Amino acid sequence: MSQNVCLAALRWRQDGIDHVVKLLPGGRIGVLSDEILAEAAASGGKPGEKIAAIRAGDIARVRAIQRDEGPEGKEIATAPLCQWEESLPGPGGPVPVTFCRPGSPAVRPCLVYFHGGGWMYGSRAMVQPFCRYLAQEADALVVNVEYRLAPEHRWPAGFEDCWAVLCWVYSQAERLGVDPARITVGGDSAGGNMAALCAHRDRDQGRHMIRRQILYYAALSVRDVEGLSGFHFGLEDYIYDDSQKTMIEPRILAIYNASRRSEQNYLPRNVSSRDPRVSPLWDTDFSCLPETLLITAQYDYLTQQSRAYAGRLAAAGVPVTLMNYCGMAHAFVDKCGVYPQADDSLREVAAFLRKE
Repeated sequence: MSQNVCLAALRWRQDGIDHVVKLLPGGRIGVLSDEILAEAAASGGKPGEKIAAIRAGDIARVRAIQRDEGPEGKEIATAPLCQWEESLPGPGGPVPVTFCRPGSPAVRPCLVYFHGGGWMYGSRAMVQPFCRYLAQEADALVVNVEYRLAPEHRWPAGFEDCWAVLCWVYSQAERLGVDPARITVGGDSAGGNMAALCAHRDRDQGRHMIRRQILYYAALSVRDVEGLSGFHFGLEDYIYDDSQKTMIEPRILAIYNASRRSEQNYLPRNVSSRDPRVSPLWDTDFSCLPETLLITAQYDYLTQQSRAYAGRLAAAGVPVTLMNYCGMAHAFVDKCGVYPQADDSLREVAAFLRKE
């Protein structure tokens, strides 16, 4: 199992940001990981059925494939865990949630987690294998949320579900055995957007529910980044060996192109993607936000958004770590138990959750 592989890292602090670059085995930085290359070879270089359906915008087909295939990652938790389902009160009806924690009685930190999928795909089942591992490794209660998806439920429906679950968890902390001063929000891709929006609203409303946030390759701006100060995206921003150009560039551009479709299906016509209630990267105030761990992939369009967000947080005095995994593309944490980088990142997240 890949979770025992330790990756060498480069670490430095610059302009208030703690930078961490996780190297491929052997210190390589300009190529895809061996695991991704093996998958590409096995498929003959053609995208899998799910990726093809995503690129075609076939929402129903993507959802059907995900239901049939289940999680891409493996079960990597090894300790007995207590897991149960509940439906929590939400603004549009009950919100399904999966809870997971170690079985022993204790007052624990809590992670409220929001899955990715471009606001249109995905489910809590897809991320439950690594949520279970985080519950084990961080000795935490992990709350895995099934928010409403677009286009059936456009913004702000899904976000309001996420916010409602966070508020409920905070109000029920004592009953749940949660330390109310150690609640973290987290998510990947579109789920990272939800987590960041929760942190901004929590700050704006002065509720002080959130201690930290964990954002995996988060979609911090819904598509529109033109004119955003300090932001730049271009293929020249990425370092790669020419021998892998035809494999790396499509992975970067796939997420860039997918973001356009997400905007069209997620936002109502009268809502701008520059609205900070939609895209936290467009906020004008980044002060007093929670300590933040940003985890990115070397070959992902959204990495540039995380870099810009880190800069804004640091300039506002918020503690922030930007951790980049070499050789990885978008959604790599879904492959826990398959990619060493996924498992390494989960160990880093667990350590972040354990902090007092």
